[in-house]
Amino acid sequence: MKSSQDIISIIRNKPHFKKLQARNELEKLKLFLPLKMREALLYITHKNNKLLFAFNHPSYALEFNHYNCKDIRESLKTYADRFPNFSPDVYIQAFVPKNILNFYTQPVIIPKIVCYKEHAKGDFENKARDETLKKTFESIRKIILENQEQD
Repeated sequence: MKSSQDIISIIRNKPHFKKLQARNELEKLKLFLPLKMREALLYITHKNNKLLFAFNHPSYALEFNHYNCKDIRESLKTYADRFPNFSPDVYIQAFVPKNILNFYTQPVIIPKIVCYKEHAKGDFENKARDETLKKTFESIRKIILENQEQD
């Protein structure tokens, strides 16, 4: 008598259950990802010799495309016997579905105008001998005193 696991295995290996086999291989492929990335993964799909990984946040998709894509490709080459439905030269890419991506919009940054309180009191002694320099220092003193009156 065969166990239920044997029966399921026989059914799964039938040719008309090829999609089920591919889905099982995609579930195994998830195990090559780090735990946090696995938790952020929504689904994996295979279309036209492309493996597409859908994530729930743009940063995970960016990190996957930059770092983990190469690891998945190498794993497919190394474990080709475990993934017969996928060729090692398959195109791998991560994305964020459009309905989730709409939640992540760039915030509008309003530049702040920073005003500092004048620390100078304008009580310096003007020892300049050149007349133009003396006038310049006096105009600086006048500006300092005006700023203090405004505060």
